[in-house]
Amino acid sequence: MNILSTSELPTSARALLSDIGEISISTGALARELQHADVLVVRAEPVDRQALQCARRLRVIARTGSGVDNVDVHAATQLGIPVVNAPAAGTTPVAEGTWALIFAAAKRLRELDACIREDRWGQRYAIEGLDLRDSVLGVVGLGSIGREVARIGDALGMRVLGYDGMIPAGVEVDAPVRRTDLTTLVREADVITLHCALNESTRGMVNGELLAQATRRPILVNAARGAVVDGDELLLEALAQGWLSAVGLDVFAVEPLRPESPLLGDARVICTPHSIGLTRSWNERVFSSLAHDIRCVLEGDRPLNIVNPDVLQRAVST
Repeated sequence: MNILSTSELPTSARALLSDIGEISISTGALARELQHADVLVVRAEPVDRQALQCARRLRVIARTGSGVDNVDVHAATQLGIPVVNAPAAGTTPVAEGTWALIFAAAKRLRELDACIREDRWGQRYAIEGLDLRDSVLGVVGLGSIGREVARIGDALGMRVLGYDGMIPAGVEVDAPVRRTDLTTLVREADVITLHCALNESTRGMVNGELLAQATRRPILVNAARGAVVDGDELLLEALAQGWLSAVGLDVFAVEPLRPESPLLGDARVICTPHSIGLTRSWNERVFSSLAHDIRCVLEGDRPLNIVNPDVLQRAVST
């Protein structure tokens, strides 16, 4: 078996996947390289229909993590290629990483760090942080990550509001959260975190009209997908208008974020390179799960995590 990965793999992943086949890393010519691949491991890079149509022998696509918005799943389904992912592996590290961004923004660590580095010690008195206890946390997206973020917020003594347009109103959520509509959440929250999947209903969901409803100058943390927010310019406007007090970003509409981005010029913006969930344990869990499911598909068994189950019977019969 020839295993093609869209980008470099950690040592632990290579150890798990090398038992399945020979591993190669894409050089960027994905359409050409897919002609000889049996297994495609997708990290952050996009895989579109044009590339998939060049795949002559591809048996399975394995997406690291939960989100599959960078894979044309519809095209894969039409071509009869199963797509597997690892939806549960990132819950703890992404939730913890979200809180790292919240704490950094709430305590204004970037600005305080600059006071020392730039010999401005005396300005520390002018930089006031936010006490999280008794504040209001608004969680947008109540999947496994959003629920874990809510549990941590509750443990810190915060009042937790939640919104998820994909979960019917009468369905209970296993988290200490009071569900509400999105506008109310934005109006009442001191901290807003985004954990929703990217789809047609959530693309650009956080827009100027919504953020203008904020009354408490909340912190906004995006650990979902960059395109859930209606552009980088909106975030800068929200800071300038006083709709938001700070922003923490692990994801961006266009990745990688360029060094000349205006976001990086504002000390109230804290950025990480789509990496808050990339821990050693995460790598082990993700690639162990993917290796198991890749083997299942190749051997004609049902994988644990299949994104497009309609193609499964066709795939295992070939």
